[in-house]
Amino acid sequence: MNVKQFLYILLLFGLTAALQAQDKGLIEVRAEVDTSVITIGDRITYSIIIDRDEHLRTARPGEGLNLGQFEIKGYDFPEPQLKNVRVIERFNFNISVYDTGRYAIPPFPVAYFLDDTTSKFSIIEAPAVNITVKSVMNSAEAGTLKDIKAPIGIPFDYLFWTLLIGGIILLIIAIWLVYYFIKKRREKGYLFSPPPPPRPAHEIALEELEKLFATDLLQKKQFKAFFSRLSEIIRIYLEGRYFIAALEKTTAEIMRELKRQEQNEDLKNMPEQLLTLSDLVKFAKYLPEDAEISRSKTAAVDFVNRTKLIFETPAATEEEEETGIPEMKAIEAPAAASEREGGA
Repeated sequence: MNVKQFLYILLLFGLTAALQAQDKGLIEVRAEVDTSVITIGDRITYSIIIDRDEHLRTARPGEGLNLGQFEIKGYDFPEPQLKNVRVIERFNFNISVYDTGRYAIPPFPVAYFLDDTTSKFSIIEAPAVNITVKSVMNSAEAGTLKDIKAPIGIPFDYLFWTLLIGGIILLIIAIWLVYYFIKKRREKGYLFSPPPPPRPAHEIALEELEKLFATDLLQKKQFKAFFSRLSEIIRIYLEGRYFIAALEKTTAEIMRELKRQEQNEDLKNMPEQLLTLSDLVKFAKYLPEDAEISRSKTAAVDFVNRTKLIFETPAATEEEEETGIPEMKAIEAPAAASEREGGA
């Protein structure tokens, strides 16, 4: 090698050193941890700090950074800080490891560009960081294995078992009482107390007629309201007495049904005259005379009294005494019965 070649090589090394010194002034990268000695499972903060010129562009570290054996649990990237013409960027990673020993977080390369337009980049590395992970056991405990502790016995809960047994006994008693109650009721022929027998149709009709006659509808000349209610009372009575759907039928239909059941001619005609007059007042706006009104009131009461059924309770048989259910028998009113015998 001659002198000329030696000077050329020396000049090349000098230019390279100058460029590196210049770049070093443009950007610096550091790596640090908040503690370098931890135990298994502890979390520490690993930080990469980039101190660069504000005109310099860098490739930022990502969330999926490769930190060797360490597992990233979280990260925090604060906003860059501007100091004079320098920009300081900090990238914090919360990391942990689950084995003992000495570990090194490898150097992390950071690419930087001299301006925003160039695609040519240079690399500067954050130095490696050494971390020691210790066991949670001390040195004396680490070499020996302890025997498994005996299982802990569960103390006997006297209060719980007393309440449980008492509750079961009360439930059995309640079930037995319900069974006994149902059995006794079934022996009598019914589960619960039987409802009271329905009121006879004639009692209801006579009571409603008395209420109607006590109103002042006739004094106020409200004939339509009076005869509408009078017709309704007689129709309800026919349903209860002869089992005719009188509220849903016309007067002609009611009379055809009644004539098939009632043998007495006088009793057949009494409701027909009454219902026909009521229809005239309701639908034809007929104004009845006082004599017609009086006859209608008398005919309504007379018809109910002459056709009513009287319920009597005969002497109880042995079967009825056992079941407790009396047999009800219906007989016609004395007036209606005598008229039928006379007609016969």
